[in-house]
Amino acid sequence: MLLDTAELLFAQQGYEATALRDIAAAASIQQPGLYKHFESKDALYRCVLQRALQPLADEMEATIDQSPQDASFPVLAGKMVDVLAQHPNVPMLLIRSLLSPPTDRDEIGMAWVERLADYGRRLTRTTAFEPSTEDLTLQIIAIFNLLFGYFWAAPLARQLSGVDPLSPALIERQKMLLGEFIRALENRPQPAE
Repeated sequence: MLLDTAELLFAQQGYEATALRDIAAAASIQQPGLYKHFESKDALYRCVLQRALQPLADEMEATIDQSPQDASFPVLAGKMVDVLAQHPNVPMLLIRSLLSPPTDRDEIGMAWVERLADYGRRLTRTTAFEPSTEDLTLQIIAIFNLLFGYFWAAPLARQLSGVDPLSPALIERQKMLLGEFIRALENRPQPAE
């Protein structure tokens, strides 16, 4: 409950604008009670991100450790969607990290963004397909947007369409579409040099 509340408030307000007293009030506890669990706002924020993003990193690492013949990137993408569906506010945290000005840079969130991007680069190197640096950049952007952007845009989509993008049926559809996109990348012939 406490981590869910913190995740939501950090996503809605940003790290800097969220005070521990706000989290405590929303979780219906006294602010000193937070210090029984977390020594600081940084520690709480790290725990929120760790809880949601470590399973993504673990899935990516497990795929990297497989042989290229056994690794299934569409399956990995589906597992990542499942993890994010449990923490749909975390993509907003990462997007906020990316968009924050240098004066308010979210170093904790950016460390996770860089870590996940590194896993993405490592995953690409495990495949037989070696895209150019430009294509790799475009692929990282596209997959990031399809994976994280889906959850970031879910509240807007719900408001505009009246349909819940976080419903199990639409999560399954998103996994299918993301898998099709990744399979298309895997089957794309390399351009002639």
